[in-house]
Amino acid sequence: MARLHSSLQNKEFWYKDLLISCDNLPDFERDDVNIESRLSKHIVLKTPIISSPMDTVTEHEMAILMALMGGIGVIHYNMTPKEQAGEVEKVKRYESAFVKKPIILGPKNTVQDVFDIAKEFGFWSIPITEDGTQESKLVGIVTHRDVRYLETKREMKLPLSKVMTPKQKLITARDTQTVNKNDIRAANKIVRKHNVDTLPIVDAKFRLVAIVTDSDLKKNETYPLATKDENKQLKVLAAIESRMALAKKRLGENVDSGIDGVVIDASIVFAEQLQIAKYIKKNFPNLEVIVGNIASAKMLRQIDKAAGYIDAVRVGIGPGAACITQDQLGIGRAQGSAIWDCASVKSTIPLIADGGVRGPADIVKAFALGASSVMLGGMLAGLKESPGDPEFDDSAGHLVKKYRGMGSTEAMNSGGAVRYRVDNERIRIAEGKVKKVGYKGSGFVYIPTLAAAIKQSMQKLGFRDVPTVQKQAEIIPNSLN
Repeated sequence: MARLHSSLQNKEFWYKDLLISCDNLPDFERDDVNIESRLSKHIVLKTPIISSPMDTVTEHEMAILMALMGGIGVIHYNMTPKEQAGEVEKVKRYESAFVKKPIILGPKNTVQDVFDIAKEFGFWSIPITEDGTQESKLVGIVTHRDVRYLETKREMKLPLSKVMTPKQKLITARDTQTVNKNDIRAANKIVRKHNVDTLPIVDAKFRLVAIVTDSDLKKNETYPLATKDENKQLKVLAAIESRMALAKKRLGENVDSGIDGVVIDASIVFAEQLQIAKYIKKNFPNLEVIVGNIASAKMLRQIDKAAGYIDAVRVGIGPGAACITQDQLGIGRAQGSAIWDCASVKSTIPLIADGGVRGPADIVKAFALGASSVMLGGMLAGLKESPGDPEFDDSAGHLVKKYRGMGSTEAMNSGGAVRYRVDNERIRIAEGKVKKVGYKGSGFVYIPTLAAAIKQSMQKLGFRDVPTVQKQAEIIPNSLN
């Protein structure tokens, strides 16, 4: 465990109150630093950053960005279970390797149907079967090449039988040589050899089993850090309520959509969270289960009794930029102290530092204090990939985006009240606020820059990886604060 300066012992401290002492002579380059770290017991992130389950932070675009960059996103639950499952599906369909449940149309569907699917999901390759289901034989395929020059109303009404590449001209692969062996390389060789957009995988009766697209080959080369599951799909988490009945209903939709884990989302760990975690592990043992939030060793020790069905825990009560819990209710803790205290417990449960991070320096400090990863909200809310459009703020003189705490009256009235266990109450006390954050542009530029800054900090400290920061950092007081 890292060392905490004696003057900080038995005191409450925030990130701004700390520095990490430079005690080593670095002998390696910044790019030699490995920031890979554990999100949970079974998920390791190349970039240990998680986007928060807030309705102004994480929907499918943010979750895709985070996974491609080596992190992971948590889809918020201020929407219906079906809508949330749809967000998860969009992440899973983005990069799929073997797409085993592709969207399928029939010969009588129209060109307009293809454009509608492309608008909603962002892809054009659609297999055509006899009856528009996976149970009938493949008769053709439609790709962007087939419809890209069609634009008139008459052309939009054309049946796909008139524009599709027919069965006779298709390049296909058998399931016995690809999917059944889970051999994506064999399929990719065929895609490259024949330079096709989409490769249908069929069984002995020429029924569609899966598809493979060339766009996924390009994505694999472009995003080598991407967080993926065994089927080479991007990983994604979904937030669920901390009430058993609501959690069960939401789980039913999301499990079918392919989620990799859940965050039982509440402002503090209510006892019912542990019951929900146990239910999930019993019925869906392959899902990662994250609970939270906590802020002390005492709380973690209670949770640690349930360590068999908990894979990670969020640390932080009230430190977020849009959170007013500490001011309004007088509860919570300085975030630095919360992480340090929880890290003092000999537990197998990884800690997620949630809230209070203002930049890369705080992320490295969180590692030094004992966190394995960090959850970000306000830092990501201004990105292009967060929900909502940027607007020009006359008083600020630049573009801004809306950012609201899930405890704000506005967010609670949209479904977030359950997170604070006041969903059944007539009077609701706000624990969050609505604010504006500066527009930061594309996350595909911002996240790599953030990761580089983290590495640069660790390089100057002489630490090549996160475990070394956690074990050897010398944490001292910041005399300027």
